[in-house]
Amino acid sequence: MNVFCDFHHGDLYYSLHLLFEHRLGWELYRPCGLEWFQKGFWKIAEPYNNAPDTINQFLQLPRLWSTNIEPIQKYGEDRLIDDVYHIPVKVGSEYYIQKAITFDKFLKMDIDLVIASYAGHHLPYAQLVAQYKPNAAYIAQIGNVAWQPKGTRNVLLAMNTPMPPDVNYIKYHPENHKEYCYTPPTTHTVIRSFIANPHVEPDLPLFYECERLLPDFTFKMHGILGRDGVTSGDLMPQTMKDSAFVWHVKRTGCGGFVARQALACGRPCIIKKRYCYEHHTLERDLFEDSVNCIDLDLGTTKENVEKIRYFSEPQRHTEMCKNTADKFKRDVNYDMEAQRIRAFLEPLLRK
Repeated sequence: MNVFCDFHHGDLYYSLHLLFEHRLGWELYRPCGLEWFQKGFWKIAEPYNNAPDTINQFLQLPRLWSTNIEPIQKYGEDRLIDDVYHIPVKVGSEYYIQKAITFDKFLKMDIDLVIASYAGHHLPYAQLVAQYKPNAAYIAQIGNVAWQPKGTRNVLLAMNTPMPPDVNYIKYHPENHKEYCYTPPTTHTVIRSFIANPHVEPDLPLFYECERLLPDFTFKMHGILGRDGVTSGDLMPQTMKDSAFVWHVKRTGCGGFVARQALACGRPCIIKKRYCYEHHTLERDLFEDSVNCIDLDLGTTKENVEKIRYFSEPQRHTEMCKNTADKFKRDVNYDMEAQRIRAFLEPLLRK
């Protein structure tokens, strides 16, 4: 089976690679080349006034060589095989191959399934299928941001957002790569935030207040606009494991990849769980206060600070971290979810 999906988020695309190529044994392709943008089938740069740098970041054709010797040694250079670009991409300490195709190659290929994972692509990709690949199945993947599908009745849903009654959907958890795995904690008093832009969060003053009230703790604020600088993708798993708690008090849901990555690593999260309900994230079913998270909605600031201190006691914290990882393994079974997704997709592909 040949699957074509847009590309706008590295962790999300890698999770789809793990699902379709690793678990289902299908082939996954993404767009490259400016023709996708010129024909209106690539909308990701629209919020940035179609900045050329943003367009090139995602669609520029590979140069077919690399200045980084490591992927050359392991995989060879970026290669063009049968008009498909094979691009080595680093994830954690390893590489995987992205297969990228131009619009012209897309037209020439047999495509079985087309996926839009970005809300702005939903209608354009429905039109893409109707105009150029009428025999392909089309689905929407809905992830961190809730949006209502229009023009499709089939959804791969990574949220708890309510779907209209006429929508055929399946819930699932996007997979982390294997370096997001449990290791016992080596620190009990480091609290890190990985929220991309903490300055738009209404609870940022609460972060600073907890930092003031816990002077013997170390607070770090990573993320693109965080005061301590962004943590690059290959360093992210170890940085997360070098935390005692992950601060994820995020107005847009307390969900997404960071939450699942932290739980997989066995690092409890500091959250406000009502955000999970307000934004329909799947993580609301994963979080349990005092088991794998500290829910700040349940106490005053003083009470919450004391709860953080209580669970930072080394033996207690180590036990909480192990419980966090064990609960995540019980709650999320990627093998089982992949088989459910196969059963969901096969009737669509036979039409």
